[in-house]
Amino acid sequence: MKTTWHTPALRGSIGKWVYYPALLTASQISAHVLSAKDIRESKALDDQLQRDLKPRVKKIARYLKSRDTRFFNAVILGVFDSAPNWVEFDLQSVAKKLGLDDVSETQASMGLLNFTGAEKIFAIDGQHRVEAIREGNSDFPKNIKDDQFAVIFIAHDDSKDGRVRTRRLFCDINKNAVAVSLGDRVIIDEDELAAIATRRIFAEYKPFSGGKEIAVTEKVEWVAKGGKEYFTSLLAIHTVAKKLKKLFHKPRGTLESDPQNVVVFQAIIAAFFDFVIGHEPSLNRYFNDHKTTPEKERKGNRSLVFRPIGLELLARLYVHFQTREKLPVFEWGLKNLEWQNPKGVWDGTVWLNERIQPKAKAAALEYVLYLLHELPDDAVESLTESLREFRNDEDYVMPARAKMPPALTKK
Repeated sequence: MKTTWHTPALRGSIGKWVYYPALLTASQISAHVLSAKDIRESKALDDQLQRDLKPRVKKIARYLKSRDTRFFNAVILGVFDSAPNWVEFDLQSVAKKLGLDDVSETQASMGLLNFTGAEKIFAIDGQHRVEAIREGNSDFPKNIKDDQFAVIFIAHDDSKDGRVRTRRLFCDINKNAVAVSLGDRVIIDEDELAAIATRRIFAEYKPFSGGKEIAVTEKVEWVAKGGKEYFTSLLAIHTVAKKLKKLFHKPRGTLESDPQNVVVFQAIIAAFFDFVIGHEPSLNRYFNDHKTTPEKERKGNRSLVFRPIGLELLARLYVHFQTREKLPVFEWGLKNLEWQNPKGVWDGTVWLNERIQPKAKAAALEYVLYLLHELPDDAVESLTESLREFRNDEDYVMPARAKMPPALTKK
């Protein structure tokens, strides 16, 4: 049985599209909005999309249920098989009360959309949000059921050309929309634990002097500003935080962004920086002894730990040793291995031919583990081949492992 329904809306046009911004409740979305499979030629493609949708749909549903501050962008909905009836509001009496002369343009843009129930409506953009609302509607509490979600209706022509036109709109929206940059996301994101903790470390970690040591830039690499060379960048700290995330275990029943989780993870990041600043010679020289500068340490890539790639590798090594309760081994390595180029531990991998080589990060990590007796014997041959390829030297032979105190080399 077809059921009529209506919603208040505006009416506008952009290019060849006439569109109607409106408000729908969760119940209305659940009852009237279908999946977008009708504009795809293949069921297999739709099945793939549905598989991709599921993880994000569950995450969005959890977000709706857990956040009083929940908010969505407008969902774009296509309408086909039948067109809703547009009824303009009569604003003449309102105009008279307000002393307005001409409200014809305003009147043409404000009204009601009346649906017969014969229409088919699907999400052109915002499928994850629609599916989350549809799946969660049955057990949403009243406060969510009363939410009014912003939507934009557009007319979809259910023909071959019409489907092409609608798919092109979908593509245009997703390709040409300007995404929030990673740098801005780190600054504003209130959901990602690594972003929140990065901001806290920036502002509160004492050696960073209230953020004065950290460049806030869209580049991961450090930048010079006003003659000052920064220790590193906000994005580099964020990368370190994401690597250290393996050391954080979220308590069941909590959100990552819960205040107690942020405090715990912030302490993990601070402990990492305390450790490497305390034991890695160039970082100790800069932060504790104040006997060097970032510019001196970067000249000729002398100290890669003053580059984002070096900090990331230190974080990955820290995770390796911390999870195995072997930080004393890493401490010994920081104090006794040669970390400065040339001839440092990363010379020949991520620093090769006087250039940084990001593709060699895995080999660089394994090489340090090899020197510290942490790389399994069956992985040494593969590492050797990788180093021969990076160095373009078929005769390269691995050096002897470091001579460490026996107590540190016990498995």
